[in-house]
Parts: sequence; structure tokens; C-alpha cells
Amino acid sequence: MEPYNVMIIGSGPAGLFAAIWLERLGVDRIAIIDRKPYPAGGLLNDGKLNFDRRIGIDLNELQIDADAAESRIADLKGILTRFPQCRQVTYVDRRDRIDRLSSIAREQGAEFIAPEQWHWGTDHGRSAVDYLRGHLHTTDLFLNTEVTRIERSEDRKYLLVCRRDGKDVRYGTGVLLAAPGRSGAYWFRDIARDLRIDHNFGPIDVGIRIELNRKLYDEVTDAVYDPKFIFRTARHGDRVRTFCTNPGGRVRVEDYCNFKLVNGDALSRRKTENTNFALINTVSLTKPFSDTTEYGQMIARQFFLLGGGKPIVQRIGDFREGRRSSVVTFDSETRHFGFCRASCRSVPGDITLGMPARIIDNLWESLKKLDKIVPGILHPSTLLYAPEIKFFDTHFPTDRNLETNVPGIFVAGDGTGKSRGIVGAGISGIIAAMGIARKYF
Repeated sequence: MEPYNVMIIGSGPAGLFAAIWLERLGVDRIAIIDRKPYPAGGLLNDGKLNFDRRIGIDLNELQIDADAAESRIADLKGILTRFPQCRQVTYVDRRDRIDRLSSIAREQGAEFIAPEQWHWGTDHGRSAVDYLRGHLHTTDLFLNTEVTRIERSEDRKYLLVCRRDGKDVRYGTGVLLAAPGRSGAYWFRDIARDLRIDHNFGPIDVGIRIELNRKLYDEVTDAVYDPKFIFRTARHGDRVRTFCTNPGGRVRVEDYCNFKLVNGDALSRRKTENTNFALINTVSLTKPFSDTTEYGQMIARQFFLLGGGKPIVQRIGDFREGRRSSVVTFDSETRHFGFCRASCRSVPGDITLGMPARIIDNLWESLKKLDKIVPGILHPSTLLYAPEIKFFDTHFPTDRNLETNVPGIFVAGDGTGKSRGIVGAGISGIIAAMGIARKYF
């Protein structure tokens, strides 16, 4: 079989946009390969799009300036916002409210970001993926195909040894783009070791998911669907931020091999009476222990044990009193717990047993500041789910083309430390595609 010119591992936003741009740049013989039967990475979550270079885009990491970032954002916007179910959810007619929240946040030493934001909802995720795949014309797509090994030949070509339907299949390529997403990040790290691709550990985000009666947060989400608050804690000087707000959404569980994490999503048509968002603490480690992956997994496994295989949830009313939440009092009307009903089956308990004290300090300090910006956050009924951990921690040094130290191997997307979120991942895929075309075609 004749080798492909470019093979892309991963069909999330980074991989899809890389393929779209490679076709536009005149590159042929392209293939995307993915181990899942219907993959799409973060595109199958709730589909929040932040068209703002301050969110999910690291100019230094991508080696671009602000003008280039704005140009790439415009490229993505021109495609993504034409998806029929995609609608703008930053309400510019409520600028006065946005300005007031920004002012109050500054008084608390926090930053409030109200980006241009669009959203299509979890229930439209597959349609969005189909829409984007409709922009591909010549690219081959191999799904339900697991890459088990990558071999390098003497002529600097690459052989992908794969498993599909119980059989071994092999594909050759001159250029390889790895865009494995978060779910494939650690698989690719193992592959990278074998190929001697330089990599190191970056930061991770560790924290909780907060669920509250949506009336308490409507003041913010009626102006910005997914508001961003960033705090710098006074005691430890650490960075804490809100992430992935879902008005009328649900808390859900993500199942990993040895632990479970919490996350949130929202349907476009069917809404709950609650709003949820993550509050996460950025953690970086140095010598002698720098493996942020293992650190995060240790925390996750600890909660897995404490919760008997389920995440832990605690009423903030119990948290403030230093007591664990119990099944008996979890919905107590006398303690006003009935104001917010949990949307996710979790085990009532004490999140402080599984979370490092420094992180608990940072989260609590940030919550108190947030309550001064948006009074009501600390209502006794508010729920704290743990753990929520964002693994962006395996980082691959690259040049401006996003090529690694191994010639012909490029990386893009969240799973390689090049982005955070759909828009950032898509931009990294475009930059990698431009780099591939520039250097090899």
C-alpha cells in the first residue's frame, strides 16, 4: 500500500481542523485514525466556543503574536458559527451588567472575563461533528482503529501498527500529526518515549464542581453563558479559576480506568433548575517530584476509595461547619438544603479528606471572594463535588510549525499541552497543518 502523505491520530477539533486546512493547502493523501467508533474529543461535550485569545490559547506556546491569533480565531469562527444549532451566548446588550461585574471583581482582586461565546449544547454534539466532517472531501477516516505501535524506518517514514476488528492492520506515512486529545494523552506519552520525542510535565488543574440553584447565578449567566473568574490567592499566591459553567445543566461522572471524575454539561432544549461550574486550582510541581500526572491520579484514586467508586458530594453548609455530609441530612429542609437538588448520583461525604489542605484553602478563599461578587454562592444548599481534575500536563516542546524534535512528527490539541478547549485545539491544528505544508509540501 502506498504510504499516506500525512496521517493524523485523533479526530477531535485539532485533528479535524488540521485535515480541513491541509486539504485547503493542496495536500493530498491524508488520513485520520481514531480508536473510538464515533470519536470527536471535546466536540461531544456541551460545545462551548470561546472566541477570545485569552482563553485556551497560549501565544508563547504556539509561537504566534496577537494578530496571528485573531486571524486564526476568525478562521474557526467562519466555520463553527455557521453550524445551524450554534448560537451566540454572550449578550452584548447587557454590557452594563458585564461592566459592573468586572468592577466588583477588581475590588476583590479578581479578574472577570466575558468573551465572545457561542454554544450548541451536548444534544447537538454529534450533529456538530457531522457538520465539520462535511468539510473534508478527500481525507480517509479510519475509526475503531487502535494504534498499538509506531515504527520509524531508515528513510524517515513512519509505520503505524494498528488493531481493528480483532485484526492487525498497518499504515505508512511520511508525516505524522498526533492530536490524541485528553483521553489519549497518556497513551501518546508512552509512544513518545519509544520514539524519543522530547516531553516534560506541565501544570494540571485540581478542584471541585459546584452546583447551585440557578437563580443564585442568573445575574452572571444572563449576561455571559460561561463567565470566567480568575483569582490569585492571598495566602499561597496560587491561581484559581472558574471553568465550564452550565446554566440549567447537569453534573456528570467521567469514568477512567482506575478512578472517576466529575464534569458538567448542558442540553440545549432540556434544562434543570441548577447551574454548575468548576472551581479549579492550577498545580505545578518541581524537583524532586515533577510528575503532575501521577499527582493528579493519586488524588483521584483517593476519592475513588473514599467514595466507594463514586465521586463525593458535600453541602457547603456542612463544609463551613467542618462536618461531613450524610445521607440522612442531605436534603434537610430545616437546613435549607432542599433549595438545590443534586443532579448527579454521588456519595455524601467530606471533600477535605481527599483534597490537599493547600488546595482546600485556595478553593475556599476563592469561593468567599466569588460570593462577594455574586452574593448567594455560599447558600447552605450549594453542592461541592470532588474531584474535578483537568489533565493538560504532558507537554511537548516544538518549533513554530508545532514539529517535535523528531523530524516529521507534529503535535496539536489539548492532549499535547498546546491548547485548552475547542477553539484553542482547532487553532493548534491549523498551525500544525500550515507548518506541515510549509516544510514538507
